[in-house]
Amino acid sequence: MNMPKSSESKALPTRLQELIRQSAEAKGTPIVLTAGELLFRINDRSDGVYLIEQGSISVSIDNRSGDRIELARLTAGELIGEMSLLGESTRSASCSAGEQGSHLLFLDREQTLQLIDIDNEARQEFLTILSARARTLVRFINDFSHLTALVANNDYIGVQTLLNSGGGEDATVKGARDAFKNMLTRIQQREAELQTKITALNLEIDQRRASEEVASIVGNESFRNLRNNADDLRRRLRGQ
Repeated sequence: MNMPKSSESKALPTRLQELIRQSAEAKGTPIVLTAGELLFRINDRSDGVYLIEQGSISVSIDNRSGDRIELARLTAGELIGEMSLLGESTRSASCSAGEQGSHLLFLDREQTLQLIDIDNEARQEFLTILSARARTLVRFINDFSHLTALVANNDYIGVQTLLNSGGGEDATVKGARDAFKNMLTRIQQREAELQTKITALNLEIDQRRASEEVASIVGNESFRNLRNNADDLRRRLRGQ
């Protein structure tokens, strides 16, 4: 599976949905998942499509920082794995059942391609889904290339403004924006912690420098002579 479904293709077109359901009921494999159960992991072999009959499926990735980012939440009637029909060999995200579990029908790639090949309406609907995915991907790239440039320039106000501008109803862009907000929060927290440490270090350096300067003055021969003269003067004054 490539990008999660955008809002533009959230409702699976009726003709394609019914063709896949009919074929899956006759030839496919029913799958029942309990809450949170994994359907497949990222990079697993992509060998067909899944039609959600009941419940929901969470589409997520784990970034390099170890954060799990939910990119979309798919519900009954939606399709998972369309990109496998174009030859994609591995899944590009992980999918697991939502809080209420999920019932799905699985149909392998060859059987699904046969359905599309013999039905012009289903084929057109499939192309519509791919077109929506492409628009989502372009928006995703535009948004985050801009955000990356703003972060590189330390323009956090610009980043926050863009993130708060809203991502429409697109689940992929919204999920990624939320992840970027979390990342920005961590960056700002680390910078605040670093600034506190720098302030404390500067204070320590200033105190050490002051102590060294005092020691240098006290150890100076002229200062010692001055102090001896002052002590001698105080003794004479007390003797008067």
